[in-house]
Amino acid sequence: MYRQDDQFVGGQFDWFIGVVEDTNDPKKLNRVKVRCFGYHTDDKAEVKVEDLPFATVMMPSTSPSVEGIGQNHQLLSGSWVVGFFRDGPSAQDPIILGSIMSFTETARDTSLGFSGTYGNKAATSDVPTEVDSANANQVTKTVGGHLIELDNTSGEERINVKHKSGTTLLIDKNGGVHVNAINDIVTIDGNTSITGTLNVSDAATLQSTLDVTGNQTNAANITASGTVTDSGATLATHTHPGDSGGNTGSPN
Repeated sequence: MYRQDDQFVGGQFDWFIGVVEDTNDPKKLNRVKVRCFGYHTDDKAEVKVEDLPFATVMMPSTSPSVEGIGQNHQLLSGSWVVGFFRDGPSAQDPIILGSIMSFTETARDTSLGFSGTYGNKAATSDVPTEVDSANANQVTKTVGGHLIELDNTSGEERINVKHKSGTTLLIDKNGGVHVNAINDIVTIDGNTSITGTLNVSDAATLQSTLDVTGNQTNAANITASGTVTDSGATLATHTHPGDSGGNTGSPN
């Protein structure tokens, strides 16, 4: 507990800018190792990564951060961060308030501090390339290559979810849903109800039971490798009473 005479309460506010150099937190307390400008040198032999203080990442108020409820930070080794020291001039208990974009004109020497694993390519903006110049779309992109895009462009509002493989789920400006599966496989486990019209423009394979309670119209051929039953009669083996060369009665 902090007392009123501690540096943190009503005393000196010591803030920092630094670079994340390690995101592995054995206690899973949402912490990272940060090398702070003005407090640490870039000599990793003098100040080893393992000797850097753990910095706790402050989360937004939408994350309860209690009893495993909330979210984890998305910082990477190489992220530039801004924060303050909760213990004041002792500078051993940093709190990260947020990250800032960096722009590298020349490639950094990763053998030195303040480099990290990511963000060392020369002349590279750290803003996702999917963000437009007007900043009308909100983009979240992960290190694995997954992407969520909320496009707020007037008249073109859409939501796009993209897997690193290229498979996408798009909700267009009219509310239509488009799924583009790279491997051409979309699997639905469980019951599926369709209240509108189902249009199939290519081949459809059914490996289970299809129950149709309304009318079904087919403009193309239907090929079945299993049994097709219509009103209790099996189409492949049923018979009709009457003259086989003329009109017959209803199926037996």
